Amino acid sequence: MLKLRSAITPILAGVLATGLAAPASATIFFGNYQPSDTAATNVGVGLPLTRRPPDASQTFGASASNSTYCANVFCSFFYGDQVVTSFTVDSTFTASHMIVPVYAISPYGNRRSGFNIEHLVGGAWVGLGFMQIESGLVPGGPFEVQVAFGNSGGSTFIAAPIRFEDGETYRIRTNHAAGAAGSLHWYLSDEAAAAGQSRQLSSAPGVAGDLAYQPAFALTDGGALVYQQPPPPPPPGGGVPEPGAWALMILGFGAAGTMLRRRTAAA
Repeated sequence: MLKLRSAITPILAGVLATGLAAPASATIFFGNYQPSDTAATNVGVGLPLTRRPPDASQTFGASASNSTYCANVFCSFFYGDQVVTSFTVDSTFTASHMIVPVYAISPYGNRRSGFNIEHLVGGAWVGLGFMQIESGLVPGGPFEVQVAFGNSGGSTFIAAPIRFEDGETYRIRTNHAAGAAGSLHWYLSDEAAAAGQSRQLSSAPGVAGDLAYQPAFALTDGGALVYQQPPPPPPPGGGVPEPGAWALMILGFGAAGTMLRRRTAAA
């Protein structure tokens, strides 16, 4: 995985390493890992969402849990986990979507996990917006999901892009949104976290604590992360000659010229 920073162009090192061309439109403004280059599937209804499986270059191991658990068959929630991670941006941009690698389990029906975006202002966290993931739209995993910032009511979605200011500190905080009990596991990037920067919180004693790595995320403009195969190589014998071929051609022309001059002089 790669550490991504501001104004990242779609020409990503991992993509070049695999010989694939850059996506046509996506811009990743900020993040701490490189999203997959596999094609996305549209699965959202009322809440725009796409998901894609990780590509062969990605491996996800440790994860943090945003979960609620049932005490009985009627699903009375008795405890849950939250995840919080903070970061400081190094450019000003407006992001409309966020990509996160997750897997979801909801044994008692569908539920939503929310991702709140908050801004540190004068020592206090101020909410800017949020995105939500429905567990029923992320069957198992791992999957990368790309969801727009905003809110939905029934079949209507109200988009609300978020402006991030250069040098300012923000955090992503998960929450337990509507639905039944279940678990959303958020995979960690390979970027080390400072103490207190990334935490898993729980109402169950002994579970809370610092995470060694930050949960993986990328803030984007919502463009499609679909990569195209490069054009095929030229056929054998076509294209630009190699340097060695050029040298042989020059020597051949020189020899032919010398022979022609000698024949002309002899005549």
